[in-house]
Amino acid sequence: MRLIRFSAALIAAASLLVSVTQAQEPGARGFVQEIALSSGNDNALARWDDDVCVGAVGLDASQLQALVDRVSARARQVGLRPGRPGCRANVMVIYAQDSDAVTRQIVDQRRDMLGFYNDDNRVTAGREAMETFANTPRPIRWWHVSSTGVGSMRPDAVRSRQPSGTTAAIAASANGSGGVSGVSPGDVGSPQDLQGADAVRSNGSRTRGPEARNELTYALIVVDARRVASTPAGAWMDYVAFNALAQIDPDARTTSYPTILNLFSQASSAPTTLTAWDLAYLDGLYRVRGEESGRQIASIARRVSDTAP
Repeated sequence: MRLIRFSAALIAAASLLVSVTQAQEPGARGFVQEIALSSGNDNALARWDDDVCVGAVGLDASQLQALVDRVSARARQVGLRPGRPGCRANVMVIYAQDSDAVTRQIVDQRRDMLGFYNDDNRVTAGREAMETFANTPRPIRWWHVSSTGVGSMRPDAVRSRQPSGTTAAIAASANGSGGVSGVSPGDVGSPQDLQGADAVRSNGSRTRGPEARNELTYALIVVDARRVASTPAGAWMDYVAFNALAQIDPDARTTSYPTILNLFSQASSAPTTLTAWDLAYLDGLYRVRGEESGRQIASIARRVSDTAP
């Protein structure tokens, strides 16, 4: 009789576990579907497949180092290797007193850098989204350029098609000082110029097999100093890191999920570091096979469900 009761208890426990797992799956899938910004079901989700080099301007040297260290540490967690200082930035973080003016001017004067012309198999969220990026006030905003082609040109390999750089815009990102972490006066012709001689930099690399490709080649992240002033630096730096490593939908509605993306929401209990769900999402993104995004989303959701509480 005791054996029968014990067996019945095991069956009940197993049924409960299955029920919990089934209940988690829709939540995990909803989370992944909500935040993943796809450029179409035929394309893979964008991720870094090559070197990642972080450049930052607008903060003092110690804060610049802390920011680059934080992004580099998160990159290491997904298998990217931080490298030597002095690389050319393909992740550019600008800390600006007036991010609205800075972003608007960059979009107006350096559209080539942001993939506006769609040359060489470059993929972005689109021109309408670029205008939204420029015109929507946010504490932190981001823009990604990726490529689905083999051997395509990085956005920083092309000089501006327009006669003027963005010196004034980048200068505005310093703390009202009119200068940015060692950027020399004159035209800003590439992300290397944009980062400045004294900007803090680090890079990493990752090698993949012959799969469907959608390789991130450039990310621009603009932080508004006034809007993050009351937010712990470590929290907004983790927010930056998450959006540097993954192409996240800026309009994602995430209040129902435990994620760093709620950092600037009105919720009093908003996370101040990457959550288990965030880490599982990044881990899934960098582990999943290169294939069309719908299948990737399903695979990442299963990983979030399996690994996140």
